Amino acid sequence: MLRVTLWLALVATLACAGSGVGPSVEETEVRTFRARVAAVDQTTRVVTLVNAAGDQVVFRADEAVQNLPQVDVGDEVVGELVEKLAVEVRPATAEEKAAPESLAEAVATAAPGQKPAGVFVRQLKALYTVAAIDKQAGAGMLQDTEGELHFVKVRDRAVLDRVEVGDTVVVTLTEALSLEVVTPGT
Repeated sequence: MLRVTLWLALVATLACAGSGVGPSVEETEVRTFRARVAAVDQTTRVVTLVNAAGDQVVFRADEAVQNLPQVDVGDEVVGELVEKLAVEVRPATAEEKAAPESLAEAVATAAPGQKPAGVFVRQLKALYTVAAIDKQAGAGMLQDTEGELHFVKVRDRAVLDRVEVGDTVVVTLTEALSLEVVTPGT
C-alpha cells in the first residue's frame, strides 16, 4: 500500500515537473470543505452530512470520535486537507537508507466534552533509483527498493538533462487533515 500511494504521487508530480525548478519539485494542494449535519444517530453512530450543493454523505463515526454526543443536527463540519509532495533527486541520508520506505502518523483530538475536532497527519517516504532515461521519449524508468521498475513520463524533457542513471529520487508525501464540528454562527 505504501509503495502504491507513493508511486501514484510520484507519477502525478513527475508528469508536471520541469517548471524550471530543477530535479527537485515540491507541490502543495489545499482543499477546504464545509457540510451541515443533517442527521446523527447516537446509538448506531451513523451521521448524515449535506454540503452547500445538496450532496449527501452518510457514514458511521468510528469509536475514535469520542465526542459524538456533542454533535447536533444543524452543526457544521469544517475541514481542510493539505497534501504536500516533494520529489528530490539527491543522495539518500543514512536514516533514509536504513528505512527506504517509511510511514509516520500523528493524531490530535479535542478534549472530552468538547465538540469533535482533530488533526491527522501522515507522511509517506520512499526511495527510488533512476534506472534508465529515454530523452527522445521524454521518460525514464525508476526502480523501487524491491527492484520493480516503473515508467515515468515527464512534461518538460529538460528535466531529464538534470538527472543521471543511478541517481536517487526521494519522494515524500505529507497529508494533513483537520476537522472541526462547530455550531453555526460561531
